[in-house]
Amino acid sequence: MTAEQQQAVPPAASSEPEQRAPEQKKSSSSGKILAIIAIIIAILLTAILYWHGHNQALAQAEQMSQLQAEVAQQQQRLQQAEAKQSSQLAAVINNQSSTTEQLEGLSHKVLDLDSKRPNDWMLAEAEYLVRMAGRKLWLEQDAVSAAMMLANADERLAALNDPGLTPVRRALADDIASIKSVQKVDREGLVIKLNSINDQVDKLTLAGVIMARAEEPDFTLSESVSDWKENLKKSWASFSDNFVTVRRRDGNVEALLSPQQHWYLSENLKGKLLQAQLAVYREQQEIYDSSLAQARQWLQDYFADDSVRQFMLEQIEQLSGQQIKVDYPEQFSAQERLQQLLDDRLQRLLTGL
Repeated sequence: MTAEQQQAVPPAASSEPEQRAPEQKKSSSSGKILAIIAIIIAILLTAILYWHGHNQALAQAEQMSQLQAEVAQQQQRLQQAEAKQSSQLAAVINNQSSTTEQLEGLSHKVLDLDSKRPNDWMLAEAEYLVRMAGRKLWLEQDAVSAAMMLANADERLAALNDPGLTPVRRALADDIASIKSVQKVDREGLVIKLNSINDQVDKLTLAGVIMARAEEPDFTLSESVSDWKENLKKSWASFSDNFVTVRRRDGNVEALLSPQQHWYLSENLKGKLLQAQLAVYREQQEIYDSSLAQARQWLQDYFADDSVRQFMLEQIEQLSGQQIKVDYPEQFSAQERLQQLLDDRLQRLLTGL
């Protein structure tokens, strides 16, 4: 190797480090870029998280402020309601106190009036008895109780010993006489008898078919020889009668009722008797008479003549002549007089307050 070649070798060896230097520079620069990017990303994430947390804090603060405002409004409303109730309660207490004072004043006046005119209460009691007597008479048709109540009212007026009540007592006497002159009707007794008749309906027996008497043939033979033909017919008829018998019956025969028709007939008969009972309480004379007449007709037409039917017909015959309608007085003459007397005295008392 020549000297020139030897001298040329070192420069060739020194070129490799020169080539590695740029590569190291490039790798170091890329690492720095990545680090910067990571730092930037971290900063951005931190900023985003801070911004999100800040917004949530602001929202929570706003919600808290709204809740505080609502609570304040509710407290204000409650205070207003309490104040309103307190004012109303105070007004009610004031009204009650004033009402109590008025009642006490009225009670004192009533006590004063009671001590001054005690007889007015007995007069009011007599008027009440007269009104109750009217209800007993017109609503319950109880003339006995009505007369007793009018008599008790007259006793109250007699105890007052007031000559001014003589016209009222005279009217009461007339009312008592008009009630006692009314015809008495034993409604309970009539209804009980009708009910006993109704209980016998199921024991009735339907009338059977009544057949006309059949004609019996005459098989007697004649002793005359000339009647041999007639005797032969009779002998043949007597012989054939042991096998087939034909009898002729004349007259109208009614068919038997079916079980269903029998049930309807019995129920209709019970209905007529119940209708008569209701007519007794309502004082419906025409309905009462027509119901009993229809029941009597059905008994005679459809049921057998036995002891049950005979008993029912006898009872219906006794009840048919009963008078159930009563003419009561339309009003009591003493009631209007008593009411007018009480009104006049009450008006005088109120005028004197």
